[in-house]
Amino acid sequence: MKQVKTLGLAALATLFVSGCSLFSTEEITYKELQTFDAQINPRVVWDTSVGDGIDTFFSHLNPVVVGDSIIAADRRGVVEAFDRATGDELWRVDLRSVLDLEKSSWWSAGEPMRIAGGLSALNGVVYLGSENGDVVALNAADGSVKWHQVVRSEIMSDPAIGGGFVVVKGSTGEVIALNEETGEELWKHTSETPALSLRGTSSPVYEQGGIFVGTSTGKVIVLIAENGQPAWEARLAIPSGTTELQRLVDVDSRPVLAGRFVYNVAYNGALAAIEANTGEIAWRRDYSSYQNVLFAGGRLFVTDADDSVSALDAQGGVELWSNNDYTGRNVTAPVRFGDYIVVGDRFGYLHFINLLSGVTEGRLEVGEDVYTAPIVVDDTLYVQLRDGSLLAVRI
Repeated sequence: MKQVKTLGLAALATLFVSGCSLFSTEEITYKELQTFDAQINPRVVWDTSVGDGIDTFFSHLNPVVVGDSIIAADRRGVVEAFDRATGDELWRVDLRSVLDLEKSSWWSAGEPMRIAGGLSALNGVVYLGSENGDVVALNAADGSVKWHQVVRSEIMSDPAIGGGFVVVKGSTGEVIALNEETGEELWKHTSETPALSLRGTSSPVYEQGGIFVGTSTGKVIVLIAENGQPAWEARLAIPSGTTELQRLVDVDSRPVLAGRFVYNVAYNGALAAIEANTGEIAWRRDYSSYQNVLFAGGRLFVTDADDSVSALDAQGGVELWSNNDYTGRNVTAPVRFGDYIVVGDRFGYLHFINLLSGVTEGRLEVGEDVYTAPIVVDDTLYVQLRDGSLLAVRI
């Protein structure tokens, strides 16, 4: 029989309303890890540290690989690049000093940058956003600032880059397009927002002249990149219930484009396949999630709000397997690493789940909260921990 413990302050209970965070006092349960038949032996090949990490704050701040380097940031404003083969530092910048933000900002004098959006990269440039409204483009080669723009909106998700645009999503529904070369604001689209929503926003995606993004009202929308005008919208969830908490329907997952479909999932809603050209829903299945969905090998992988990790056939949405071993452990979004789906948890473990069977076949203790999904490049998995540690892992 599985042992059950209790834990207060679940990450899911961190909600956004009028700029404040609310925490549930209701306790949740989490499952103890069980023994398993190990088929692989993951190991850390190097580790280093990036500033002070993100402390106890909400963030999905992630590293990004550019060529032979991996670049990561902390919440306060430090950005560092490392050799991705060895972990040796290549350069380090403190944006608060470089941008002269230490004394004041429009948001609050003397505060950290509160980097929470990104990192994203394209064509040798790294982009990030902050809760203070900063959007910054850095040259990946040396960390020098290419441009800095203030958009006066909390940026908590990865910027999208493409077609000459850098597009960011604000915490209160704004989608803002900037010029990729200069940072000049080109247009802003504002959508309806509910009185209460989950703390977090969907990362926009640029594809074929369109900006695909989820909203806090349960929709996926497409905006024309040239002018920000809506092309279509598809609803994944309809608010129901008598309280604002029950009526949460955020689409905080990044849209996934594969073939003719867009895939996305809503909290208190559905996972759906949407026709990319028309917005018509091809199929939908009842799942509730605020994590990014993974498309790999013709399958969809999703971590739901109860921390179950499931695989579905992407063509028809048939569930192929579901792993329920990590309830209450605040599991990250899934990533593919070879023949495995990898998720991290807040207790400092990486779990390696067989891609085909859904059975756990490997585990690695890393010692600190894995608050955001790892990234995978070639034969190496890179993971950033809450305390700022950056690890390279191989099998």
